[in-house]
Amino acid sequence: MPDPADIPEIHSVQAHGHQTTFEEELREYLRSAPWLGISAAFHFILIWILGQFAWEVGKPQDDTPAIVAHYDEQEIDPIEEEIEEQEPEKEIEEQEVQLDDPVVSEDDTEDVTEIESEQPLSDSPFEGKGMNDVLGVGGGAGGKGKGKYGRRGAAKGGGKASQKAVEWGLEWLKRHQDPRGFWSSAAFSNMCTTNQCDGEGDQMHDVGVTGLALLSFLGSGNTVNSGTYKKVVREGLRYLLTVQDPESGCFGEVNSHQAFLYDHSLATLAMTEGYGLSKWPVLKDPAQKGINFIHAARNPYKAWRYDYPPAGNNDMSVTGWMIMCLKSAQDFGLKVDEAALEGSKLFLDEMTDENTWRTGYISKGGYSAREPGMNERWPENKTEAITAVGMLCRVFLGEDPEKSVALRGGADLLRKQLPLWDEKEGTIDYYYWYYGSYCMFQMAGADWDKWQERMLDAVVKTQRTDGCEKGSWDPQFDPWGHRGGRVYSTAIMTLCLEVYYRYDRVLGAR
Repeated sequence: MPDPADIPEIHSVQAHGHQTTFEEELREYLRSAPWLGISAAFHFILIWILGQFAWEVGKPQDDTPAIVAHYDEQEIDPIEEEIEEQEPEKEIEEQEVQLDDPVVSEDDTEDVTEIESEQPLSDSPFEGKGMNDVLGVGGGAGGKGKGKYGRRGAAKGGGKASQKAVEWGLEWLKRHQDPRGFWSSAAFSNMCTTNQCDGEGDQMHDVGVTGLALLSFLGSGNTVNSGTYKKVVREGLRYLLTVQDPESGCFGEVNSHQAFLYDHSLATLAMTEGYGLSKWPVLKDPAQKGINFIHAARNPYKAWRYDYPPAGNNDMSVTGWMIMCLKSAQDFGLKVDEAALEGSKLFLDEMTDENTWRTGYISKGGYSAREPGMNERWPENKTEAITAVGMLCRVFLGEDPEKSVALRGGADLLRKQLPLWDEKEGTIDYYYWYYGSYCMFQMAGADWDKWQERMLDAVVKTQRTDGCEKGSWDPQFDPWGHRGGRVYSTAIMTLCLEVYYRYDRVLGAR
């Protein structure tokens, strides 16, 4: 084999006699044909892209070729992306529902069934009255931020003991709600789980105590789509819709008993707050019909008592609840006859003695009512319940606590009759303590401070802490407990302790 060094180098002779190497000729060729470089680059890129896929070969082929592609790990799986987008919906469901921007989802409306598809309320005294429409319910007297109806979870007034008492009260009411949504004055003990609670009331007041119980849940910020007790609120409002006469608008049966307008007013107030604070359209018509019935039951140019059609009799106790209904409806955009508010104010002034500033029940400056035989145990002069009713109505009708002589005079009377749990003296009066707490909270200052101290002592310390009665209040020590029973006493005392946030100070909020 020849030595490589002996092999002559290959040259080419150009036209001018210059000899070039092979490398020089190759470079010159590529410069004259740039498309070869482009083609080479294109094929190189194409081969690299195809190399990113792993092709499975040799398997039996289906109608559609099976291709397995390996994606970059940073790419987002579309299924995971959908899950991440859905998670905030779960958080929204638990958030507070603001008064001015209620949250209502399609799921909430679809979750409510038609009344006609449910089992009939065979044990209800108002069986057969109802609305056979698709229902949705809501409520919650406690939006976020300041407002007339308070703020949810705000103002932990009264301290931890007071807040714990509210929680216990709501728990007792929840446990004793009938599966059909209502609370029974007489048969609530059917829901007892350990021992059987005593303290039965009168079954004819089921509609009324249901409204009162609902107000205690609404007052603590529970709504149909938020809060621990949203299902309780939903079922309770659903029941009220089943017992409303679709034509007259009355909740329960007209003239079913002497005081049926009390029951109607409590149910209407619960339904009105339910509509106004949730803005669920399906509640607007039932709430408006309840208000319309209140208008129809009013005595011309005056107020209300027990009769429908009105018979000309008036009393300040029934009238107080009606004023609260009308003002609630007015604030929530329902139709209210201003003449009804004006007539109520005239009657309120007529019942208020300008010398003592006591507001009477059916006579000017008279004392609170007592049923026959009750005055000995609960003397009428040991309470200022109707004065407290009149004071709260004055505030809601626009009187300024800092300027109103009537409010100042009424507050002086209440300071002389502060809450006191004394069974022998007959000073226990849940109805008085409820209205007194709300009107004195509106008065604020020293009036409220003195009342609050005594109210908490009388109410919190007397809540039951044992057995199935835990969280409730005994009805037998109250002059009206035999009517509404343990449901009434527990609901109205729970509402009493919600005074810190159920209603804000009305004038300040406005």
